[in-house]
Amino acid sequence: MRHITISNYGSFLGLSGERLVIREQDHIIREVALSRLRSISIAKKGISLSSDLVQACAYRGIRIFFLDWRARNVSALIGMNQDAVVALRKQQFAFVQSPHLPRTVAELISSKIINQRAVLLYFAKMLKSSVPQRSFTLRRTAEHLDVIIQDLKNTLPENHWRARLLGAEGSAAKLYWDALSHTQLFSASFSNRQGRGATEITNQLLNYGYTILQSYVWSALDNAGLEVYCGFYHTDRPGKPSLVLDTMEEYRAWVVDRNVIKLRHGLSKDDQLSPALKKRLTDEIHQTMATIYPYRGKKLRLESILQRQVYRLCSTIVDQKHYRGFHFKW
Repeated sequence: MRHITISNYGSFLGLSGERLVIREQDHIIREVALSRLRSISIAKKGISLSSDLVQACAYRGIRIFFLDWRARNVSALIGMNQDAVVALRKQQFAFVQSPHLPRTVAELISSKIINQRAVLLYFAKMLKSSVPQRSFTLRRTAEHLDVIIQDLKNTLPENHWRARLLGAEGSAAKLYWDALSHTQLFSASFSNRQGRGATEITNQLLNYGYTILQSYVWSALDNAGLEVYCGFYHTDRPGKPSLVLDTMEEYRAWVVDRNVIKLRHGLSKDDQLSPALKKRLTDEIHQTMATIYPYRGKKLRLESILQRQVYRLCSTIVDQKHYRGFHFKW
């Protein structure tokens, strides 16, 4: 367990030797060696932790994230012994004005759509025998996404490129979410995608899952020494980790959307984001990030692939090397 999420009210996180100790009502419910941890996410009010634990995590580079009631990361405790490289961050700021930026952002958005397509085809394959009409709808939508992907690769204007990418991303998103809704892969209450402040259970679960994924991406970017608040595509705003949101794009569909779909039957019994549902999704996401995938002739855990992709992004910033996104095989 490299990443752990705490979501039970009244939990206490302390330190015993080289181990994180989690207590509930004076009972130890879990112990985890600090050497195995990369991050801790606090996803509920009323959870306390010791200063000894905070210091131990800071020395080891273990990040502690705090989520609000909307399941958004609102704070992060990060030790001062980090690998931030001033030269890299200067080049990152300069890259925002570089002529290579549009091509890099286009690759991020293309990869996002390619992985949305992979999710559709993944479930189309599963439904081919049992519900062929729904399988056909998913495959047909995947073909429409192919057109958008090819169009992005072939024609990216030098001027107004951001508006062009926003349009392509929006068109793909409508096709993607409509297909998932019409084929009833989400719960019956889902009609359209809603972000911040969503009250519908599937959207709440999606938003919560993206926050868990955000913790992984934030850690990977911080490991590389990049400035998480200086993004390339998402607009800059105080407190908004724009580069985290940029980098997340290619992982959202496979890591979060696919796992929410797998929890569909559980959603039919709930209309609120319960601790049990949070735990189930958190466990699924952690398991996905620990799953082995082929990567450039090797087989690596997805968490390691994410880190290597971030280092490739650093090469793009420093040496203007072409960034290539990671595409999931369905």
